[in-house]
Amino acid sequence: MSRYVSAAVISLLPALVGCEEDSAFAGPGGGLGSAECFTSDEGTHNLLGAPLLFSPTSHGFGVSAILRAGDLETLHLRLRPTASSPWTDVGPPTVRASDLAEWTVDGLEAGRRYEYQVTDCSQTGGKILYANRAITQRPPGQSFTFALVSDTHIGSDLAFDNQGDETVLSAISGDIAAAPTDFVVNLGDILDYHQYGFLAPPPTAEIARQSYVNYRNTLGDLAGSAFHYPVIGGWDSENGCDTADVIDRSRSQRLLYWPSPGPATYPEGGSAFEDYYAFTWGDALFIVLNVFSYTPTCHLLGAGPGLADDWTLGQAQLDWFRQTLANARSKWKVVLIHHPVGGNAGDDINSAYGRGGGRAAHVGEQEMVHELMKQYGVQIFFYGHDHVFTDMLVDGIHYTLPGSAGAPWKFVMAETGYDTFWPDSGWGRVDVTPDEIHVQFIPMTGAPLFDYTVR
Repeated sequence: MSRYVSAAVISLLPALVGCEEDSAFAGPGGGLGSAECFTSDEGTHNLLGAPLLFSPTSHGFGVSAILRAGDLETLHLRLRPTASSPWTDVGPPTVRASDLAEWTVDGLEAGRRYEYQVTDCSQTGGKILYANRAITQRPPGQSFTFALVSDTHIGSDLAFDNQGDETVLSAISGDIAAAPTDFVVNLGDILDYHQYGFLAPPPTAEIARQSYVNYRNTLGDLAGSAFHYPVIGGWDSENGCDTADVIDRSRSQRLLYWPSPGPATYPEGGSAFEDYYAFTWGDALFIVLNVFSYTPTCHLLGAGPGLADDWTLGQAQLDWFRQTLANARSKWKVVLIHHPVGGNAGDDINSAYGRGGGRAAHVGEQEMVHELMKQYGVQIFFYGHDHVFTDMLVDGIHYTLPGSAGAPWKFVMAETGYDTFWPDSGWGRVDVTPDEIHVQFIPMTGAPLFDYTVR
């Protein structure tokens, strides 16, 4: 029986301990070969999908693994900086739930790529369960690529048809994983509960858990090759108009199955609920905001109350946003949110629902957000929600929506108000150097639909 222990940070040890050292980096994940030193007895261990990489810092990162079968406490994580280096065994995981193992590694070097393996060190024989690579937080001066997906709408029952298409997300994840990508941001509406009603919360925490498990499994190798950052959307069911108990059904499972930066992870701080935060990567500052959990009014697309100008970040988040920008020293500044803190779409109903992107730059609290972005030199405001590709330049700030990665509902001009947009499913690729940011809209066909460069 696995025991439950509190989260811990494990420093990287100077030498290999635990499992026998392997003669070569190998394993089933990332196409990196096969194991050589472990016994032929494969034991009973079996991971559900790839491990999820999370919260990288200049000196470490987190790994979360879901175990389909076996004993969590006989799992080990080990890593090394190069193929010629000896493996270091980090040891057994923190057990977060009956199927969930988690490691947080410390003592690494900034901007360096590490090979890692999740292994089974049970007495019945060892095997490599998964292998891949990850890079620690890049210092200023280094170039990098990251990806944006949005509105994946993955549900707890993949056979239900009025939700996101997991085959679309799987294909897009494969395309992202095929090229070097440091991290991926999901701009919200990660999950979906249409099965229970429009914007209805999941009836139990177990249903929320299964949705997160399905989402992670659908990512394939992308889960284990790039770090993952979530943005809270309305369908993720942590809405401020719901009761604390209802919110906790979803939030408790997100904190377990998609761990994210907490207030002490980065110097920029953030929420204790890991639902807004900021971090630097290379020469860029990324600020992740949450427009749903701190808005007390329900917005049900015409079926309930709500106005285009009553969305809010809440005073604490707004003050933190202002202070984070005031303290910023990065050349590039990027804001990420599910939709603007206001709406100005094709009609009043969709405006109240938060649609419209840059059209809403001067509506409600978004006007305050926009003025702060102007004051402190934010270049790009990335958002989701409207399920299309579009870009609008407002006072020199790009309001950029990088499509949707699974949602079957494609909104038109009468709903969004956009006169230029692409309804294709896809993702956003962003290349950042010390000299420029290059943004591309990538549909599932692969040929970019549109791109722009900020210098």
